[in-house]
Amino acid sequence: MTQDLDDLRNRLRRLRRSLPHERQRSAAEGLLARIRDRDFFRAGRRVAFYMAVAGEISPGPLLQYALDEKKSCFLPVVSGEHELDFVSYEAGSGLVENRWGIPEPEEGMHIEPRSLDLVFVPLVGFTGDCARLGNGKACYDRAFAFRLTSAEPRPMLVGLAHDCQLLESLPVREWDVPLDAVATPERIFCRGDRD
Repeated sequence: MTQDLDDLRNRLRRLRRSLPHERQRSAAEGLLARIRDRDFFRAGRRVAFYMAVAGEISPGPLLQYALDEKKSCFLPVVSGEHELDFVSYEAGSGLVENRWGIPEPEEGMHIEPRSLDLVFVPLVGFTGDCARLGNGKACYDRAFAFRLTSAEPRPMLVGLAHDCQLLESLPVREWDVPLDAVATPERIFCRGDRD
């Protein structure tokens, strides 16, 4: 199964990297339009984003909007082998690339994952019921593993994707932390009735 998932990841990465620059830009703007007036976004005060790489859909316009709305914004920083920390981000914060070429804050205030209200999660593929195919390092699954055993509904985990990353099904392993929703430029998929 691991080889099958690696093959699927590689195919989906090639697909999203092949999207023309203009389509990437309009997709990022589409995310902003789709999300900015949603209750879950308006209510979130401490919101985690990510910096897009390798054809990932960019939350950049949404991040700028959140900063303009005076939300406390955070970006993931990989520490140790595959552990995620979340560090504050403001316009003009210095960024450095980590070992995978992902920009991370050089410095800032750290926050516990449990203290976030909303987390926008990158993904390689997803299903309509919000199962997520990540990059295979389980960084987000480790950071939010407490969601598997806790009735606490926060932070809300929302995957961001291009519509072409939708899959019919994915195997779900016991350590996979499900997303509450997945937003694409065209629609929002919600797990259960949560919105």
